[in-house]
Amino acid sequence: MKNSRKEPDRKDILSQYDNQSFGKVWEILTPYRSMLYGSIISLILFNLTALGLPWMLKISIDRILPNADELLFWVLACVMLIIYLMRSLLRYIACYTIDYLGVRVMIDLRQKVFSHLQSLSLRFYEEYRTGKLISNVISDVAMLQVLIRTLTQLGEQVFQLIIISGLLLVINWQLALLVFLTIPIHYLNFHYFREEMRKDSMVLQEKLSEISANLSETITGVKVVKSFAKEYSESLRFFQNLRPVADMQMRLTVESVGLWAFFDTIALLTYLSIIGAGIWMVKINSITIGEFVAFYTYVGMMLTPINILSGLSITFAQGMVGAGRIVKLLNTIPEIKESPNPVLVEKLTGNIEFRNVTFSYDAEKGNTIDNFSLKITPGQKVALVGPSGSGKSTISNLLLRFYDVTGGAIRVDNLDIRKLRLAPFRDNIGIVLQEPFLFSGTIRDNIAYAVKREVKEEEIIAAARMANVEEFVQNLPEGYDTVIGENGASLSGGQKQRLAIARAVLKNPSILILDEATSALDTVSEYLVQDALDKLMQGKTTIIIAHRLSTIKNADVIVVLDRGRIVQKGTHDELMAQKGVYSELYQTQAKMSREG
Repeated sequence: MKNSRKEPDRKDILSQYDNQSFGKVWEILTPYRSMLYGSIISLILFNLTALGLPWMLKISIDRILPNADELLFWVLACVMLIIYLMRSLLRYIACYTIDYLGVRVMIDLRQKVFSHLQSLSLRFYEEYRTGKLISNVISDVAMLQVLIRTLTQLGEQVFQLIIISGLLLVINWQLALLVFLTIPIHYLNFHYFREEMRKDSMVLQEKLSEISANLSETITGVKVVKSFAKEYSESLRFFQNLRPVADMQMRLTVESVGLWAFFDTIALLTYLSIIGAGIWMVKINSITIGEFVAFYTYVGMMLTPINILSGLSITFAQGMVGAGRIVKLLNTIPEIKESPNPVLVEKLTGNIEFRNVTFSYDAEKGNTIDNFSLKITPGQKVALVGPSGSGKSTISNLLLRFYDVTGGAIRVDNLDIRKLRLAPFRDNIGIVLQEPFLFSGTIRDNIAYAVKREVKEEEIIAAARMANVEEFVQNLPEGYDTVIGENGASLSGGQKQRLAIARAVLKNPSILILDEATSALDTVSEYLVQDALDKLMQGKTTIIIAHRLSTIKNADVIVVLDRGRIVQKGTHDELMAQKGVYSELYQTQAKMSREG
């Protein structure tokens, strides 16, 4: 399967995500800010306990060693022991709160993203690749956890930097000013590489997302790949897609090495400057040896936060990319929205009216449905027929509110469907597709999926019998507990179709849509499925989208569509007598059937 999609270049990717500011990312962390602040405070307290060590060294060098003061030594030793016991407890609290916060955010955000995805319209899924969505829900949310850990460390290190700066000024303000002169250089180094790595991380994540989408597409279409003997070419394409990812990862590695190299150089110059200035100041008695040792130790402790902040630029950039993609996804507005005060209708009678309906998937390509008007009374069977692309399936999509009409209105029980509460409205509609989708669970699970309530065993068996499912379930070793595989891989087309019908039977809808439900079946399977459909249609308003015209001869009304317009309407006998589009289609199919 050759992917015709254009791979996005670096400029295109950056234009998509550059507008994702930290403020927008911060908004999704609002419910967790108190926990985040608590984590930062616990880390700050943990690090504060270490700041007493250089001061202890100063006291030891200036007072204990010259005077051999053993009592003061034991006092200091006991104080240090207490401090480090407190440090161990604070470390546990800090690590626990940070990890708990990260896990909590991941679970909540994945649930939020998944719920948001459920609210989006079919148009979104037609334009957005499945593999990229999986990457959003799994990888990008996980990167947000990394961002949270990074934020806590940023708060911790910045606070430590401020405290140590104050201690340096207290010990010796002249040496402190010498150290402070290097901070702008560290900032410029950090800022330059952070921006470069942020941009490259965006590109890397987008390319990984594209690989995920291609992989999902290839695995889903593995039958097509094998049937065309494309295994080698698909493997080659996958390898070719991995090469830019490897190049980008190495580019990030080079930038990271550059960041550390500049940092180490600046740090070395700082140490040499402090040692040189310290030697001179000790010589003129401007500073004691103990003060110099304490000062030098604090400088090392000060460069550690700068060092960590520089390193965090990589993880912060990656976390921001993932968070930005999540924000972009959550900001996608659902195309189908409920009315501000929706009408709740528990049970519909099935009275349907299409009133001058117009619809277009793309305004530039013209209308798919054009001025479509049709009334369907409760219990009536109406068939929609016409050539491919005439708008038959679009009618059912509009009735289900997968899309909203661009003109006119669809009314059910004299109510505009746009004013109805969506979930209860769709609960009243059952649909059986030409290729029904089944989940990878058991036969029982797939039938029970039709309803939200707990289903009794006898209800499942009754629905299965009515849909002629029991006929093949009895031959399975585990019966209704048989696992059918992904999309019913272990079942035949007719068996999958009957299982979908059983689902519709259990749902017991007021309105039934049959979208070419028998067109892909052999004669025996078609008979069993048609028998199940006949039972299902009893007493229900039914819209039949048909390809085989022989299956809808008994419909109450047959509507013939062409380019989204009704060109004929009537019973089978009436339409055959009119010698129009319908009779031509019917005769052509009959001739092909005889010849076949």
